[in-house]
Amino acid sequence: MRMARIAIPVVFAALLVVAGCTPKPASEKLAHDTPATLHHASFLSTRGDDWKLIWHDEFNGKSLDTSKWKIGLPWKGTDGEGRHHNNQYASYIMDHNVAVEGGVLKLFTRREDVTAKNLRKFEYTEGLITTAASFRQRYGYWEARVKIPVDAGPGMWPAFWTLSEGWPPEMDICEVWTSSSKSHQGLCYRPTPGAKEKWDDTTSRAPLPRGWTTFGMEWGPGYQIYNVNGKVTKRIYADHVPENEHYILLNSGVESTSPPTADTVFPNAFEVDYVRVYERPDVVPVHNNGFEDSDGLHPWSVTGRFGRAGDETHSGEYALRFTGTGSAAQKIYGLRPNTTYTLSGWSKVRGGSARLGIRDFGGEGERFTPTNSPDYQQLKVEFTTGAAATTAVIFCGVPNTAEAAFFDDIAVRAK
Repeated sequence: MRMARIAIPVVFAALLVVAGCTPKPASEKLAHDTPATLHHASFLSTRGDDWKLIWHDEFNGKSLDTSKWKIGLPWKGTDGEGRHHNNQYASYIMDHNVAVEGGVLKLFTRREDVTAKNLRKFEYTEGLITTAASFRQRYGYWEARVKIPVDAGPGMWPAFWTLSEGWPPEMDICEVWTSSSKSHQGLCYRPTPGAKEKWDDTTSRAPLPRGWTTFGMEWGPGYQIYNVNGKVTKRIYADHVPENEHYILLNSGVESTSPPTADTVFPNAFEVDYVRVYERPDVVPVHNNGFEDSDGLHPWSVTGRFGRAGDETHSGEYALRFTGTGSAAQKIYGLRPNTTYTLSGWSKVRGGSARLGIRDFGGEGERFTPTNSPDYQQLKVEFTTGAAATTAVIFCGVPNTAEAAFFDDIAVRAK
């Protein structure tokens, strides 16, 4: 986490779970084809086949592709030359710390004395590259396969992260500190203009992986889903998820608060096998729409007597079940103004009635379709967003007492 435009320190929050990783042998560089879609990805919120590769670097050349990457910060930094982030870093960015060898990007960190043009002296140097001048993207799936210099010892601070103009927001897909065996994934944001920044992230102090490890982030309207080796580590569903284009940064680094010791091995390298970005399909995200997520019903807000039913589903392993009365609601994002959509879902009910509906879409009141069918029936609700509406709230539930009501496979599609 970087404090990209300013030099005062921040308190770092949080980090990601890597203890469950199954790293490859440290010497292994995979021979692989670059997949055009995410066909085999089971951790995405929508069909993997619909995610198309739009930007990547496999680092298969003999030098850095300068049409994709530039060395150094895209802002002036504390030194005025874009070579030093802020006072949280004890390292200075140098060109000779960036190399491409054997199909791998190597961002070296060295113990060497450097004097910046502002006469500030540094004992360590790092490598940093960015796509700020060549590639920026809004939403999508962002992934890198990397090897962290764990065995080099304390003081190392490598990262795969993104920024936009200004700070925050910042999205950290892979960030680790070898002094504390700490790792982190998540989002830095500012709740309101002028407010202090906040973090929505996850932290782990489990042993860091020593082999090749894949870190990824799915990003779309109102949500982010982070993973390590395809295992989801953090979900964010919130208004504070960024909507602006971001660019990529990769860097090694040395931290100031817990610097290297006499036993730290130099030079060492943060290695990158590939970086890939896939375009998000143009669909309205309804999360956990089949109530299958292993972490329960999140992000649905649910009241009443409810649970996940595994014995009476429309499809998959689970459905949402109410007994008595209850309701479930989810705020959805990514709608277009003045556009007609269809909300659909499957429901059945015993001894009462149930309904599926929409509200806060820029139109008047709410719309819903009821059912008292004892067998699964598809319910549909058509609605047209208002002139400035990009969000809405979908809901389902039992307005009056029912013996049991079930919901499954909820979706929103443009008409």
